[in-house]
Amino acid sequence: MIVLDLSKPAEAIEYNEQGVWNDVYTSETSVQSQVFRFSHVSSSTSYYNGFIASRSTTILESASFDDQFGCMARGGMAGEGTPYLVAYWDAYAESLTIERCCEITFSEPYYPAGFYVCNNPYTYYAIQKGNSYAAKFEQGAWLKLIVHGVDEAGNETGTVEYYLADYRSEKPEEWTLNKSWEWIDLSSLGKVSLLYFSMESTDMGERSMKTPAYFCLDRLTVMTAASASVDESLAETGKLYYDRAAGAVRIESAEPMEVSAYNMRGALVMRQRVEGTASLDLSGTPSGVYIVRCGGKSLKIVK
Repeated sequence: MIVLDLSKPAEAIEYNEQGVWNDVYTSETSVQSQVFRFSHVSSSTSYYNGFIASRSTTILESASFDDQFGCMARGGMAGEGTPYLVAYWDAYAESLTIERCCEITFSEPYYPAGFYVCNNPYTYYAIQKGNSYAAKFEQGAWLKLIVHGVDEAGNETGTVEYYLADYRSEKPEEWTLNKSWEWIDLSSLGKVSLLYFSMESTDMGERSMKTPAYFCLDRLTVMTAASASVDESLAETGKLYYDRAAGAVRIESAEPMEVSAYNMRGALVMRQRVEGTASLDLSGTPSGVYIVRCGGKSLKIVK
């Protein structure tokens, strides 16, 4: 198993005083770490597409470009102020060239297990408030991230979809707008040489969607064999099981991890950081079905 660790890049990543990669607007450069290369294009001193590195903790809530380099979690999976990736998918630029705006190439084919995703503040507050270009989301609106797998022969192996914002329900209390790191399972894509990303929104313009097309990524994980799953790989360092009598999920982890519980609508119910032995107390939650995730593990419980 190989897990993206931006603290160990192939080439040093230098950050400015705001915690943003110095090479955001430098052409012919990209972020590379371990077996991963993240696409990046810059054609001027004010434009880029693809991936950039950041460790910014700033959130201005402006629904504007000055919030484009941050993350709603204020840091990567390792904690506030730690490195993560911000991606900008420019649909119009992509339509003018054969190159994809947001692409991750591997040094050799691997089986992707998944990655963590979080909303960018520019996107988050444009959805929440609207701005001069993008509409505030109302009932029925949604924003979707689509992950595509491509094998060694150049054939697409499948897609995985994730709603960064989902206001489709008629009940406002069921609307979701991502603002924390959540795991996306990519195991269905099979063995691939690269991943690329696209986005869709209900707020569309003449040439592309109006919703700001940004997202944040961390801890991309790939496997060397199809038979090995993330659960099996983590078996020696962590355990996850439901103690029905106590109404709690027991976690045993040799490394710091984040455990999250979701209801069947995908809404976050509870989250906490764990290391060693800990419990996630669900005794106060309503009866129903929940999905508990810790690292790459998932546990379905019925209470």
